[in-house]
Amino acid sequence: MTIMADRSSDLALQEANHRIANHLAVLASTVQIQTSSLSRGPATFSRDEVKRMMQAVASKIISVGYLHRRLANVSGGCDLDLADYLIEHSTNLISSLSLQKCVHIAHKLNSNCRIHADQAQALALIVSEILMNAVKHAHPTGIPVQLYFSCRRNADGSMALEIGDDGVGLPEEFDMDLDAGVGFKLIRSLADKLGAKLTIQSDSLGLCFHFRLPPN
Repeated sequence: MTIMADRSSDLALQEANHRIANHLAVLASTVQIQTSSLSRGPATFSRDEVKRMMQAVASKIISVGYLHRRLANVSGGCDLDLADYLIEHSTNLISSLSLQKCVHIAHKLNSNCRIHADQAQALALIVSEILMNAVKHAHPTGIPVQLYFSCRRNADGSMALEIGDDGVGLPEEFDMDLDAGVGFKLIRSLADKLGAKLTIQSDSLGLCFHFRLPPN
């Protein structure tokens, strides 16, 4: 019995170490993408711009740290309830970055939306990126932004996830292929990692990201 318990403990430790290494690798990759974009930007940045960049990096670290703590309580790589995960993760992110006065969360999440543990990493970073972009761009006047989540399971087993805001939307002449910044490119890259189809809807009532995840 003791030997079996020791083996189980060793396997759990190996799995945790593997998760940490994987999380850090993905985190480093996303930060490098943002770093490379700086070479194409202005030579100098204002204090507010630097603050936003540091918050963006911090949001990714917070997201990965929260995910690791959450998965530490999940045995055997079991599925996660997406509704609980999105609410807890976004609330934790807003609190950790002291953004309570800048963003509010609304949701319409079905209980049959579950994701694999290995999908949670990409979704955590997607939420982080969309949230920070909304805080920065949704309301140029500085009023608080409302971020909303919606998910449902389709008849074919795929899952529809929407993350949107109530802001001013993208500029009228915005070209997604030519004008998209590093944030949009990162979201697209993470959607590809999930095998998800991504469509983006923008109008004067806000910006919404629609993800269609394949059946589990």
